[in-house]
Amino acid sequence: MRIKNSHQISKTIKKNPILYLTLIFVWIILTGVFWHFMSRAFGNDGIFTNANVTTPQRIIATVLIAFNSIFISYFWLNGVKDLIYVVWYIFAKKHLSKQYYDIINTDVSRANDRILLVYCTCNDFDGNALRACLRQKYQNYDVVILDDSSSPAYKNKIDQFAKRHNIKVVRRPDRTGFKAGNINHYLMTDECRQNYDYFVILDSDEIIPDNYITECLKYFYAKSNIGIVQANHISTRNKNFFMKLFHIGVNSHWPTYQTMKHFYGFSTMLGHGAMIKNECYYAAGGFPNLVAEDLCLSIEARNQDFLVAFAPNILCSEAYPIDYVAFKKRHSKWTQGNLEFIKKYTGKIIHSKMKWYEKMDIVLFTYNLPLTALFAFYLFLNLIFFPALHINLTSVYQTWMIIPTVVFFFSPTFNDIFTWLFRLNPLRFLLYFFATIILYGSMFTTSLVSAVLGAFGKKAKFIVTPKTTQKMSLGFALKFQFKEIVFSTLLLIISLIFTHSIFPVIIIVATGYLSLCLLFFSNHTYPAKQIKVDDKRTTSTTIKINTAYNYAQRQLRRRRKTVI
Repeated sequence: MRIKNSHQISKTIKKNPILYLTLIFVWIILTGVFWHFMSRAFGNDGIFTNANVTTPQRIIATVLIAFNSIFISYFWLNGVKDLIYVVWYIFAKKHLSKQYYDIINTDVSRANDRILLVYCTCNDFDGNALRACLRQKYQNYDVVILDDSSSPAYKNKIDQFAKRHNIKVVRRPDRTGFKAGNINHYLMTDECRQNYDYFVILDSDEIIPDNYITECLKYFYAKSNIGIVQANHISTRNKNFFMKLFHIGVNSHWPTYQTMKHFYGFSTMLGHGAMIKNECYYAAGGFPNLVAEDLCLSIEARNQDFLVAFAPNILCSEAYPIDYVAFKKRHSKWTQGNLEFIKKYTGKIIHSKMKWYEKMDIVLFTYNLPLTALFAFYLFLNLIFFPALHINLTSVYQTWMIIPTVVFFFSPTFNDIFTWLFRLNPLRFLLYFFATIILYGSMFTTSLVSAVLGAFGKKAKFIVTPKTTQKMSLGFALKFQFKEIVFSTLLLIISLIFTHSIFPVIIIVATGYLSLCLLFFSNHTYPAKQIKVDDKRTTSTTIKINTAYNYAQRQLRRRRKTVI
């Protein structure tokens, strides 16, 4: 039976538009100055290096410069977003964390809600992770394994585990709807509708803390309009150098961006480590059968007046992609999923009940990956069309414009810089910083291919992130990165032919070639003892700066002393 209290009746989550009002204000001032200087280039024959300028040439040049300016303006908007998100969080972190205290202090000691842990797997079952999730300090819960595996070996492993732990296994005849279809196949049954109050979605590598259920229930009891609670995450079990080097990005990303979204933007479920209220799930119609099922469910829930709450004090752990191959496949899935989401949900977003700043938040965070194709067009404008039209770009763009453009290019790294710069060994931080630029820069070709194919009708595919790796060889690396090498080479040749310089494409070309090195990072593995030591070190650092988590732990210790 669900225990009602005054918190649930009187309090709801309320979001504030102040962050996005500030963001827009800063961006308007910045782009206003930019367009003031750019307007001088429209219709100005002085931008041409050729004295004989035809009218068609002048018209085409004006259109292309306008397109270029629009793209730069949007690029700056995303840069301002990242900068303000991070700086705002740094200065407001303690204040925002205190707003969680009433939730953390909510009494759920008499709660007896029926909980179902939903473990999803597809040829990637991890018995150790699931076993850890079963250690809940809450009595009234069941577990089900939703198995989409095709491998007989994995099926046998799951059956043996389920038998030992008395867990139900559900399989379906096909993989329609991917992960969403797998979940809906069971949760839409009368058995689930009638027997459970909440569902917890677990990925195969997910480990939730032993107080996960009780801490999540506090959110539902404290705020009546919460439909989904998304727990915080860190990355652990870093078996090789690739995982060890990059996993800290997970630890710093979650608390910063998701806390800010909780208070100022559109907070979403992020696929795993989330508890969903029964009423919310069924009112939303279950998970939409799309690749980005978590984002889509969050929007459907919002349209039913439910919100997603981010819980920084509930610390789960997940495994970072085991190697560059796994990371690249996950990135491809995200790009395809986002493009499919744009096609299916843009209209719904426009007509939804969300506030304008929630809609803006969704656009800025989810429309970027598929827009890589647009960025490619922007590159070719500058590399081919402008030189072909005899346009002197130095007369179009002022020197000062380079500064914000470069700053905003690196803006996605600001959060990591502010979090880890003085908390890591300087050499390790520098390696992480430059390797991260290579890692994400090398995803340009993958994003471009996925976006173009999606735009021409290729259906998005749910790609299960591989959980195993192999010894990388030079031959495999060259074959796997063949598209990146070819694209980087063509881009380099085009730049040399039309601009007589490699400077305009140096970052993209360099990351494309250097990505070969990242494939070999997973070859260096660590013994179990060293893995635990490094996990403990980075986790400890992450916890120290998590105000809400530390407060929750202090309250837990006080309650234990009171009981004793």
